[in-house]
Amino acid sequence: MNSPDQRIIVTGGATNIGRAITETFLKRGARVVIGQPEPAVARPLIERYGERVAALPVDVGDPEQCRNFVDAAVAKLGGLDVLVNNAAITGPAVVGSLEGVRAADFDRLVRVNLGGAVFCSQAAAPHLRAAGGGVIIHISSVNAIRPQRGAMLYAATKAGVSSLAQSMGAELAADGIRVVAVAPGDIRTPESEQMAGGAPGSAPLGSGEPGDVGEVVAFLCSPQAKYVTATTWLVDGGWIG
Repeated sequence: MNSPDQRIIVTGGATNIGRAITETFLKRGARVVIGQPEPAVARPLIERYGERVAALPVDVGDPEQCRNFVDAAVAKLGGLDVLVNNAAITGPAVVGSLEGVRAADFDRLVRVNLGGAVFCSQAAAPHLRAAGGGVIIHISSVNAIRPQRGAMLYAATKAGVSSLAQSMGAELAADGIRVVAVAPGDIRTPESEQMAGGAPGSAPLGSGEPGDVGEVVAFLCSPQAKYVTATTWLVDGGWIG
């Protein structure tokens, strides 16, 4: 079981899979600070859960904003137990051919999807050490393992996120900090529906819900998962056989 007083940061935690992760923790009694470019999108969560959830602005593609956001979130929470690096560029914005790759798009995608995980984790690590340990979750994708046609760069960034979990998990283990990547498969969100035309196939269990990912993330941040680190957990309904 998760501790009811867990202090959580979730980037991109107000929409889609991020919102499901946020709500899963809130339903267990945790306090959560959400990072969003536009914090106003978290208003429905704040209205529902009150002072146990707050939202702060951040563009995770900017290392300085990552640092400032994490420090501000920790100050609001009074410490930190879990960081969930969920924010990413996805949906139609990542669909395109090799010939269509532009340098500016490449730079932005790598800075947000990969750099956000690096620099938010870098900012969070000292706070987690101060708490005696904790958990960092990177939201990866089945595309890290089985790339989707037309989403080459997105798949590459998610493969990088899974690799980061391995390296960070090994590096931070001595500090009592576990690092795990979670790779969702065909999860029903507005973005996934827009990308469905290029999907590589259907899972044996069909499509999943954002809450399916939230439950796995919460488990991995509980004492029951204390021996899990430096790996990627699939939440894909059997898509990757």
